[in-house]
Order: sequence, then structure tokens, then C-alpha cells
Amino acid sequence: MSGVPPIGAAADEVENRRRSSITEKLLSPKTIIGLLIVALAVWFSLANNSQTRIHLWVAWVTAKLWIVLGVTFLAGMLAGYLIRRRGGREKRRE
Repeated sequence: MSGVPPIGAAADEVENRRRSSITEKLLSPKTIIGLLIVALAVWFSLANNSQTRIHLWVAWVTAKLWIVLGVTFLAGMLAGYLIRRRGGREKRRE
């Protein structure tokens, strides 16, 4: 019976705390603004669907503009993720 969760108020409280934590994270201003930026970037990329020439230092490439914008957006997201600062680590060092 070790796989059976405990019955009672303690288990309900833990579940309620877990749900409220997830809800707080999903409804945080940071998450909402991030989703808005992603939605606007997708809309802008899909609205620009013409062919374009890109100079990649040595060669010229022709591609749909929405693909170029999407790759650029994803590269920016990756760069932001890699260089972001974590507030918790900096506060602990002080």
C-alpha cells in the first residue's frame, strides 16, 4: 500500500498548494507578456510570406520571409535564455 496517497486534509492541502503555484506561474505578468510577444511574432511572420534574398557572408540564399523571421525569433529566444540572469542565485551570494 505504499503507492496509495494518504487520505485526509494533509493530502488535499498539498494538492491545493500545487494547483495554486501552477496557476500563479501561468497568470504571472511575465508569462502573459511573453505569450503576447510570441503571438505577435507569429502573426507578423505569417503576414510576411514573400520571397527574400539573404546574404550569409559568403553565399546568397532565397527563402520565404516568414521562415527567416521565425529562425531569427527563435535564435533571439535561445540567446535570451542562455544569457538571462537568475535572481535567486545572485541574492544568495550577497
